[in-house]
Amino acid sequence: MDAIDQHLEYLAEQDEDLPEPDAALVAELQRQLRDLDLIANYSKSIRLRVELRTPLSRRD
Repeated sequence: MDAIDQHLEYLAEQDEDLPEPDAALVAELQRQLRDLDLIANYSKSIRLRVELRTPLSRRD
């Protein structure tokens, strides 16, 4: 959530249009997933790749 707030503050400082809060949340989650994919792709550890590919939490 902090990353979303920081990004929205940055956009506001740049006088850019602010996305809706839900859209900002989705965009941040997608960015974090891309980061995890990059980490996993460059990792030499098979275990790390497996752990990062599996969702860490489940929907109830």
